Amino acid sequence: MNFRQIILAAILSISMAAVADIVTLIDAVETSTANLTVPTASNGNLMFKPCAGECEETIRARLTAKTSYVLNGVAMEFIDFRREFYNLRHGSEDYALVSYNTQKNTVTSVRVGE
Repeated sequence: MNFRQIILAAILSISMAAVADIVTLIDAVETSTANLTVPTASNGNLMFKPCAGECEETIRARLTAKTSYVLNGVAMEFIDFRREFYNLRHGSEDYALVSYNTQKNTVTSVRVGE
C-alpha cells in the first residue's frame, strides 16, 4: 500500500511540475487593409490596428528576412508585395491577416485578400 502511495505522489509531483503559465508566442490579428501601413524597406516597422473598424490602438512590429508575404493567395517578395498592396483599392471590407511574434515583436507573415 505504501508503494502505491509513493508512486501516486511521484506521478502527481511530476505532473504538477509540467503545469506552467501559457505564453502566447505568435499572435494573429485580423484587420482590414485600411488599417495596415506597409513600410518602404523590408526591415522597417509594419503598423496595423487590431480591429476591422475604427480603433485607437496601433501595433508596430518589425519586418525581417523571414517574414512571408501573400497577396490574393500568391506568395511574393517584399518589394512586389508592397507595390501590389499600394495598387489595391483599400476599403474596410478588404481582409488582412498579420501574424507576429509577441516576444520578439517581429512579423512572421502578412496575408491580404484571401
